[in-house]
Amino acid sequence: MSKQKLFKNPESDTEEWYTEVWKNELIQVKDKTDILVRNHYWQDAEGELWGDFNNPMENVRAGFTAYRKKKGYMTPDEIRTLRNNLDLSVRDFADRIGITPSSLTQIENDQRVQVKYQEIIFKSARDYYQRNGTLPGN
Repeated sequence: MSKQKLFKNPESDTEEWYTEVWKNELIQVKDKTDILVRNHYWQDAEGELWGDFNNPMENVRAGFTAYRKKKGYMTPDEIRTLRNNLDLSVRDFADRIGITPSSLTQIENDQRVQVKYQEIIFKSARDYYQRNGTLPGN
């Protein structure tokens, strides 16, 4: 039995019943064109698929997660945990590793995927911390 939910559609300013739909889809994130994700939609009475009105970034984040996994990149939680273990603010950690605080915030909040050079920096910082309990220069 399919799950149904009453949503207020902000585009049509109406309330309607929607049926939950999950679709396996191939997507592209950055340089990877063959990422298989299970995206979540709500289908209206006419058959049109909508992203979740209450969580519009849900499928984008699923793509980010799949991309990081495929590339072997650190997750936002792993990066945040590293920063917290170092007892550094976003600004201080970003300054120490040479990226902008806004980029770090977006990565930690899963609003963007780190680029390769940032991933190299994150892993280098993690590895140095695991060996020394700090970052270089302390």
